[in-house]
Amino acid sequence: MENKETNSAGNGRIEGKIRTIRFILLSTVIYFISDAIGRWFLPAQDPVPGMYSILIWLLCFITGALQFFFWRKISLKWLRWTVAIAYIIVFAILLGWGGFYGYGGSSLIGFKFSVTIMPVWGFLIEATFTSFLRWYGNLIKLIFHLESINSIVFMLFMLIPVAITILLFTGGYKLSGSLSQKGADIQQYIDEGEVNHNTDHREPVRQYDRLFNDLNETQLEAARLNGLKEPITTEQAKTDRHLQLIGPNQYYDVEKLTHSVPYLVPKAAKLLEDMGKAFQDSLFNRGYNRGHRFTVTSVLRTEENVRQLRKTNVNSTENSCHCYGTTFDISYFTYSTPDVGKVASVDKMRQILYQVAYDMQRQARCYVKYEKQQTCLHITVR
Repeated sequence: MENKETNSAGNGRIEGKIRTIRFILLSTVIYFISDAIGRWFLPAQDPVPGMYSILIWLLCFITGALQFFFWRKISLKWLRWTVAIAYIIVFAILLGWGGFYGYGGSSLIGFKFSVTIMPVWGFLIEATFTSFLRWYGNLIKLIFHLESINSIVFMLFMLIPVAITILLFTGGYKLSGSLSQKGADIQQYIDEGEVNHNTDHREPVRQYDRLFNDLNETQLEAARLNGLKEPITTEQAKTDRHLQLIGPNQYYDVEKLTHSVPYLVPKAAKLLEDMGKAFQDSLFNRGYNRGHRFTVTSVLRTEENVRQLRKTNVNSTENSCHCYGTTFDISYFTYSTPDVGKVASVDKMRQILYQVAYDMQRQARCYVKYEKQQTCLHITVR
């Protein structure tokens, strides 16, 4: 009786070890599938962050444990697959809630996809692995007329699926980076709703400080022609039907104004918006995210603003173009950049801003003055 109990306990321990080995193998296979697919989209020069790999390992082991020790024990087939579908949905929601999809940008888009469908591989493997091995073993015994699984022929042929799996993983790692451009396209489409394949390039070299040299007298004449008939007060600006309120938006930023108020005549407001759109389009066509914005630093100057400026700046004039609502200043040093996607350098954004202003100037839509001391472009609508 004791021998039977001892044998039963020994068999139980052996079975437990086998189950543990199978669980580890299941989790390892899930990891290698997820990692291989993720690397297809990874640029060749980009390494996988160590903590990212550890996180994927952890998710694979958690998923493998739930599938092997709990899911496979559900006897009802319909209930088992209902639980599987529910787990896949909850798993994806938890990944999003934990910030998994927001990390790493386009270079890790493959891992975001492969880890999301990780439970699918686990459920399919766990549901079909035992049946496949049984079918494959019986097929080998039938073909070679084998009576025992201890035959060396049986063992060798049972290793073929293992060898094929290893070759598939090896081939998957050799494909690393082969779909990296697709990954970048997917990420850009998610971020911006569109895709372009244009690459960054050198901007034309121009002496913009000389090209942007429209005289103040010329700009003042255009301001009088297209804007307010005379300077107004701040209270009048708020109710004047000839003025349009402007503020930070998707095309440009407006810094905190201390010596002007955020109003322009509609024609000038349209010019400013078009410049913001052109600025973003130009950057996007060079492979950057569309969310870059330049900064407006000065707009309409009221009578109060002019008096304040005269106290602190002896060079300021009472008859400024800014008094007519036709003129605005854009800083060529201050920009807003997006949180996702490819971000341009300040030098690149400055060159693009110059080019946009130059195009508008050539189209006879505005006059431009390069202000060195104020580090801005002084622009008046025509």
